[in-house]
Amino acid sequence: MSNKNGFASLCYVNFIVKAKYRVDSIAQKWGISTDYLYKKIRGEKPWYVDDVQKLYKATGDIEYLEYVNDPCGFTLIPKIKDKQSLKVLGQMISVVQSALNGKDDDK
Repeated sequence: MSNKNGFASLCYVNFIVKAKYRVDSIAQKWGISTDYLYKKIRGEKPWYVDDVQKLYKATGDIEYLEYVNDPCGFTLIPKIKDKQSLKVLGQMISVVQSALNGKDDDK
């Protein structure tokens, strides 16, 4: 585990310590060799911003995206694809805005 940065440490814990994912399976989904992914996990190869997206797509684990966004002060909000969910979210936002403004829109 040489030259490990925080992201490589997160990957090392998820892949090696917790065995949350199989390296060979994720490497195949990502389209890279198992050896190359092991080198990234061990901190021997650098992690690039583009790698985070690819790792997320291969694992479906939002933790990797949150690791990059949280220190920047951003929260992930997934795209809403169906109209009913969008309508409910819009109503929720109206309620929150009313509470923040101290107004009651029903009157």
